[in-house]
Amino acid sequence: MSGLPDVKETSSTCAACPKACRFSCPVSEATQNESLSAWGKMSAVHHVVTGQRPLDADTAAAIHACTGCGRCTSFCSHENPVANTLFGARQHAVSAGLQPRGAASTLATFQQAQNPFGHELGSLVASWRAQRPVRYPLFPGCSSLVKRPALMEQTLTVADAFGAPMGVAKTASKCCGYPLFAAGSFEAFASHARSVAEAFVETPEVAVLDAGCAYTFRKLYPQFGVKFPTRMRTVVEVLHENLPHAPARPPLPERVGYHDACHLGRGLGLYDEPRALLARAVTAIVEAPSMRREAGCSGGGGLVPRTMPETSVEIARRQAAEISEDSNVTVVTGCPTSTRMFERAGRRAIDLVSLLERWVTQT
Repeated sequence: MSGLPDVKETSSTCAACPKACRFSCPVSEATQNESLSAWGKMSAVHHVVTGQRPLDADTAAAIHACTGCGRCTSFCSHENPVANTLFGARQHAVSAGLQPRGAASTLATFQQAQNPFGHELGSLVASWRAQRPVRYPLFPGCSSLVKRPALMEQTLTVADAFGAPMGVAKTASKCCGYPLFAAGSFEAFASHARSVAEAFVETPEVAVLDAGCAYTFRKLYPQFGVKFPTRMRTVVEVLHENLPHAPARPPLPERVGYHDACHLGRGLGLYDEPRALLARAVTAIVEAPSMRREAGCSGGGGLVPRTMPETSVEIARRQAAEISEDSNVTVVTGCPTSTRMFERAGRRAIDLVSLLERWVTQT
């Protein structure tokens, strides 16, 4: 498949490295386990693909101990694609029946319902259909549809206030397919991506709320030879473009911490746009010492919340503490999954769009 890394070549690069990025992996830092560092996991893959050791349950578990955040690649002199390599190696675990239970159950649910939650998404989308013409069809992502429906109402409110009215697109009943990619089920992902792309043929433009979905459409589909036929932008990009039309409101008298979500930041390169929006909405912003391309991870990707739930929460706890140890500082992020992870870690968190909705509706 075009654009995908050669697992043997990329794992060999890491295996020969003197652990230069050992500090960068959120999983190994949270578990204090060096075998789960980028070097440890890629070395395990290298040993399997070169026939030095068989794939066993422990190695399969290590291969799945990756959120796909890409932080290690940011610190790599060779920009080695560790996450995509590990996800590719998960195909071997699928074939051997050695997937961790959470990954296997996710695949089974997806195969049955065409989404990772097992919900019938069409009825959820139908309840949000726009009753009037809109400028931007909205693709919220199945995570928001199922887990955070209030976020969609907030998105519509903010978009109206910015002079960029949105309505939930009929194509929103389709999952982007990222869970299939993260599970290493690449053939199923490619097939699903083609079916989703076909569903968008008659949709000229779409605004995507979930950064993970946007990353999947913009970056992953082309790697599998699938052209997304629709002009796609994130909600953050659309709102930033229309920021001059936002209502004249004073900033909220709040001090918040900003988190660069992995897919929005490293994945899509959107760093300045969310900060510009946030700067209009609040009086003070704090950030972690490691930010932008080097920012930490919330622990929500790569199926880690399903395969290593306690570790994923610890990753979120550590990242929130790095942003600010003051529990009164609300963590703001441009990713619904990251918001949920911080909440699971006991930290007060809010999605950027939710904060903007509070700003534009203040009296």
